[in-house]
Amino acid sequence: MEKIIFLFFITITILFSQEKIIRGKIIDLVNNEPLQFANVIITEKQIGTSTNENGEFVITAELDLNDIVKISYVGYEEKQILISEFVDNKQKIIPLERKVLLSQTVLIKSSLGKQGETPISFSKISKNEIEDTYLIQDIPDYLNMLPSTMFFSEGGSGIGYNYLTIRGFEQRRISVAINGIVQNDPEDHNVYYVDFPDLLESTELIQVQRGAGTGVIGYPAIGGSINIITSSFSSLPKFEFNSILGSDNTRKYGISVSSGLVDKKYSFYLKLSQIISTGYRQANWVDFKSYHLSAVRYDENFTTQINIYGGPIKDGLTYYGLPKFAIKNKELRRANYSYWSADENGYTWTQDRRVGEKEEFFQPHFEILNEFKIGDKVILNSALFLVNGEGFFDYEGSWADTSYLRLTKENGITSTDNPNNVIIRAMVENEQWGWIPRMSLTTNFGELIFGAELRFHNSVHWGGIAYGENLPIGLNEDYKYYYYEGGKDIINFFAHGNFSLSNKINLLTELQFAYHKYKLSDEKYIGTDFEIKDLFINQRIGVNYKVTNDLTAFISFARVTREPRLKNYYDAAESSGGEVPQFESNMIGKFDFTKPLVKPETMYDIELGTNYNFSPLVLSANLFYMLFNDEIVKKGQLDRFGQPTTGNVDKTIHTGIELTANYLLSENFEIMLSGTYSKNFISKGFYYIDDIDKINLSNNTISGSPDLIISGNIKFKEKGFMVNLFTKYVGKFYSDNY
Repeated sequence: MEKIIFLFFITITILFSQEKIIRGKIIDLVNNEPLQFANVIITEKQIGTSTNENGEFVITAELDLNDIVKISYVGYEEKQILISEFVDNKQKIIPLERKVLLSQTVLIKSSLGKQGETPISFSKISKNEIEDTYLIQDIPDYLNMLPSTMFFSEGGSGIGYNYLTIRGFEQRRISVAINGIVQNDPEDHNVYYVDFPDLLESTELIQVQRGAGTGVIGYPAIGGSINIITSSFSSLPKFEFNSILGSDNTRKYGISVSSGLVDKKYSFYLKLSQIISTGYRQANWVDFKSYHLSAVRYDENFTTQINIYGGPIKDGLTYYGLPKFAIKNKELRRANYSYWSADENGYTWTQDRRVGEKEEFFQPHFEILNEFKIGDKVILNSALFLVNGEGFFDYEGSWADTSYLRLTKENGITSTDNPNNVIIRAMVENEQWGWIPRMSLTTNFGELIFGAELRFHNSVHWGGIAYGENLPIGLNEDYKYYYYEGGKDIINFFAHGNFSLSNKINLLTELQFAYHKYKLSDEKYIGTDFEIKDLFINQRIGVNYKVTNDLTAFISFARVTREPRLKNYYDAAESSGGEVPQFESNMIGKFDFTKPLVKPETMYDIELGTNYNFSPLVLSANLFYMLFNDEIVKKGQLDRFGQPTTGNVDKTIHTGIELTANYLLSENFEIMLSGTYSKNFISKGFYYIDDIDKINLSNNTISGSPDLIISGNIKFKEKGFMVNLFTKYVGKFYSDNY
């Protein structure tokens, strides 16, 4: 009996462990380029090889069908394949997927959702899609194709100053990050995409999250969050040149150079480009130069990446919108006047924008990103960053009198007449630096991520006279009619957990402590100094349930608090025009800077969603209910630069449904549809005319929030030829709350 068992064992060994020849070719999943010198190891037998210059390998050995081939290559996700998947003497094509942001794995895991697993509402755009559809348009214009988004362009061309909304929330309330580093201006909260033109050319992945933003990425987000991941990795050396010609003398020239992988350890990338246009609207010319330099070093357990990007920009100012009667007039809608007026007979009086109204600004970004793999279950990420900005904009100021420009005896200046044809120069200098550490711990139940954000911002703002007639004799060229220094300290701590409670249930939890301190000091003429300190605790919890392999559903709840911008507390640049600090004051008019009149806004966000993935059809639906206390809304007035002024309203509600459908007819033909229907209204609020009289705004629609957004996209691609047809409908919305 023992002999029979022994013979049976020998027979099984011969059948399953015999000499085999396996052949393969390893390629890049995106562009099908061969990956040379990739590592191919059969772990059970401790044998291996590497691929040749064509990405090919051959292994001959005694192998079991259950042996595993492990394939690894710097900059790519590791892949494991059973020997049984190879067919003798036939080459198997093995595509590898590139890692996204090689030095920031923790960021990717914590902030980028997975469809059908993560209980949040989001959209993703991959590098392939960007390469197919990006030409020259700015980021808000490009993201306009996503659900619940809307954008407008001051110049009408999608180049220059462009603004994005998500669910009707303006971009000051959307958290925008590049490689996990927040780009919202600490004082103003706005995102000036114009300061990093042509960034999409170097972008690997974009995720747009709707509703409450993740605490992993800096600023608390009210309307949503955008995470842009840049990547410069290429397995082979590359040199590319591109040029684009368009209407209104629009041109783009660009080159990019990639070193490929050098000595299995280094990778370098350089991109230079220039965008020039005379503009759709008159005098809305642009001259944007941009650069992106990246260097990466890979060690076994440590990765270092250095990114330097930005570019000097120049453009002609276009900051006033158009009157309603001009929209449908093909000539008038291209106008860019300093002043408009019209009477009931249609007579229009205008004043051309002056040639000297322009902007010049330069804000380079410096990043050092590190990842240290301490063990199989512990990864430490670090992001050090520095942003320096300096520039000015010169704008029409012929309306400014001696009082506004402070050309008065009280300031030691003798002036009897108002100056003429003034152009005002507004200058800003800022410096921002910080450190963002993140640590990931892998457990049997899921992943825990802890992190912090230390950010310190300082700025100088001043206004002077770039040009003027009839100015006081001997007026100093460095004369400033306003000057102040701003600043903000940000210290955030967060914990993020993603747990698999079972093979059907995923749990997401987040807790963020955000300490923000505003500073304003050294104000010339008035001497205002104050600090405002806030500590916010933001929470999120969500559960995703896998009904079947094709159908999932989720529910999430978030509470987010966010402070006003510095200008809401005090518009120091307009102090000569009568602006005063927005704080409580005593009987003698002295301000109590511990009691601001404007309050932080708090949102409670409940979302229900479902996703059905039955290839080639993918459907999703998302219900949202967002309840606000003290929401900061547009008040219906504009400031001197055409931007809406904002303020609190007691209680508001945003509720709606988002629907999307993607249908892949073939590998080359795709149809995408999305629609959002929402109600956005004030449940309790007043507009105060004076101390006694007020207007009840309850049940009125919130300004800037459309009730209906529908978009459709048809994409066809075949052998290097691509057609993309996009259409969008935006329902009515209001510019005020009345």
